[in-house]
Amino acid sequence: MAFTVFEMMRAMNADVNPKFAHTLTGTIADERRHVGFGENRIGALLRAEPERKPDIERMQREMSYYMLATFADAFRNNPAPDEFRRLERERGGGAHGAHWQGVDLSEMEPEAMEQVLADTVLKEFKVRLGRVGLDYQTPVRP
Repeated sequence: MAFTVFEMMRAMNADVNPKFAHTLTGTIADERRHVGFGENRIGALLRAEPERKPDIERMQREMSYYMLATFADAFRNNPAPDEFRRLERERGGGAHGAHWQGVDLSEMEPEAMEQVLADTVLKEFKVRLGRVGLDYQTPVRP
C-alpha cells in the first residue's frame, strides 16, 4: 500500500515540489523492498504451516477494510481540488497536470482520486497475494 500512495504523491508533487518528488522516489524503492521481504516471509510461513492459510486470508480481508477506510477518511478531509489546482498554478506547475495511472489527478474530485488509488493498490495487492499462494478476500467497502 505504502509505495502506491507514495507514487501518487510523487505524481502530485512532480511539478509543484520536485525535490520532495525526488525524495519520494527513494522512499518508493525502499517500500518495494519491504513488500518483497513480506512476500518472502508470508510465503515461507504458508509453506511451513499451510493450515494457517484461512487465518491469513481472514486477516487480509480485515486489514483491507481498514486500508480502504483510511483512504476514504483521507480523501474526505483533503483540500478541495480547486485548492490543489491553485497551488499548482502558484508554484509554476500545472502545465501538464499531475498524471498518474492514466488520469490527471489535478482535474479529479477527491472521491475519484480515492477510487483510482484504491483500485491501483488492490490490483497490486492481488498480484502479490497470488505470488505467495493466497486468494484475495474482498472486504466490505467502507
